[in-house]
Amino acid sequence: MNSSAIEHAQRVAAQVTAEAAGEEWKRHHHMTLTFFLAGARSSHEEDHHARQLDDWRKRLVDCLEAGAYAKVTDAKVAELQEQLQGWILWELRYRDDALDSLVKAYPPPKPPREPRSLFPMPAAEVHGDQAEFYFADVFDFVTGYLAHTIRRPLDGTSATWCPRWWDHPEAGARLSALWLAWEQLRLEPMLGMTTWWIQHADPHLRILMDPKQGPFAACSPEGHTQTPFGPLPNDPYEPAQG
Repeated sequence: MNSSAIEHAQRVAAQVTAEAAGEEWKRHHHMTLTFFLAGARSSHEEDHHARQLDDWRKRLVDCLEAGAYAKVTDAKVAELQEQLQGWILWELRYRDDALDSLVKAYPPPKPPREPRSLFPMPAAEVHGDQAEFYFADVFDFVTGYLAHTIRRPLDGTSATWCPRWWDHPEAGARLSALWLAWEQLRLEPMLGMTTWWIQHADPHLRILMDPKQGPFAACSPEGHTQTPFGPLPNDPYEPAQG
């Protein structure tokens, strides 16, 4: 048995132990674990494991309800969790398809999604490893916040916009910068949002929504043009030979 199977058994045992006293036991855990531990071998085994799990839960609930002595209670709960983990590990060793069944019934947690940015560097490098993002990425920020907050007469004369803003490199970079600044400044309770609006949102939006000189000038709120502006002309730099 590999280490990932053991870790998953530990994870399941910890989850079930934490939730056994609540409604999730009847809704999910009791039946799921009964079928898993019985391994579809016989109805007799199902009955046996159902009674076994009922007894295990009763001992756990009794322990929690009588938990006047915290240290004793913690030790007993840990002992019951290890017992449940032992039953799960035994089934994993006994049955070849047991791990697939366990993972299907208790999917492992998904890894945290790396916030996406159209910035030249990953968002985690901009904010550091300790950053906690409110919005998952710049796309979520624009859809969930900016598009609902900003209201302008998009008549092509005073302001404009492109619904496919991510197809414009400058717009993607500016909106990523707006999002990252918002995530940082929202944590400053006094002047954070004022700073964000005046020093970040206002100048960026002024350029983004400029109907004549902005990156969306060739588009309209109704749709993205297939021929947006090209990049700046740029001759390759060749150092002078000394």
